[in-house]
Amino acid sequence: MRFAAKIAYDGSRFSGWQKQPKATENTVQEHVERALATLNGRSTPVVAAGRTDKGVHALGQVISFDMAAPWEPRKLRNALDANLPRSISVSRVAPVPDDFSARRSADWREYVYFVWKGQGCPPHILPFVWRNSSDWDRGALRTLCALMKGEHDFSAFCRKLDRPADTRRTILAASVSGKGPLLRVRIRGDSFLTNMIRIIMGSMDLVAAGKRDVPWFEGLLEGGQRVDAGPTAPPDGLFLTLVGYTPSPWDVS
Repeated sequence: MRFAAKIAYDGSRFSGWQKQPKATENTVQEHVERALATLNGRSTPVVAAGRTDKGVHALGQVISFDMAAPWEPRKLRNALDANLPRSISVSRVAPVPDDFSARRSADWREYVYFVWKGQGCPPHILPFVWRNSSDWDRGALRTLCALMKGEHDFSAFCRKLDRPADTRRTILAASVSGKGPLLRVRIRGDSFLTNMIRIIMGSMDLVAAGKRDVPWFEGLLEGGQRVDAGPTAPPDGLFLTLVGYTPSPWDVS
C-alpha cells in the first residue's frame, strides 16, 4: 500500500536530503528510511519531491513509499513521527495510488528564500535567514522576478558538475515581499537545477546592490556558463515550502 507524507526538517542538521555513498554522511533520507524500516519490518525506499542540498530546509517536502500492510493514515503519521529525530517532523500522511511518485507526479515545487536586511538579527531566526547587510533596490528585485517568469535556459544558474543536457526550466511565479528587515523571495517552478535558487539569489543580490544591471541578469536567462552568474547564496535562508499535485494527495486523506 503506497502512502504520501508531508515532512519538515531543519536542514542545518543534515548533509542534504539524499543518501550519500559515504556512510558517515548524515542525511534526511537515511533517517526517514530507517524509521519506516522499523515500522514496516523491511527495507523501505523513499522518493522525495525535491533533493534539497546540504543546509537547505523544508516546510513542505513530500515523500512517497510503500508499506507491506495497511495502516490508518493518522496512526502511521504518529508512528513515523515518533521514530524520527526532533529535527524532522511529519505533518500529514495519506494513501495514494500505486503509480503515485512524490517526484514524477509533482506539477510544481515552490521555494522561499528568507533574507534579513537589518542590524542585530534575532538569534532564534538567525540559522534560517541570509543575513545580508547590503542596501537593496527592492524595485529592481521585483523587475528580476518578473523577468524570471516563463521558460528560460538556466544553465548559468546550475552547479557545473551537475549540469544536465536539458537546462531549460519554467518559472510559474516569482515575487519578493516583506516589511521591515525580513524579506521573502518566493519562486515556483516545474523543476529546478542543482543550486539554481541559491545562484539566482546570489545574482539578484548583485543587481539589487547596484553591482550589476538588469540587462546582465536578463542575459543570464538566455543560457551561459556557471561563471557568468553571481555567487551561490548560503543555504541558510532557503526552504522548500510547497509541492503541487493534480489531484492533491491530501484531498483524499
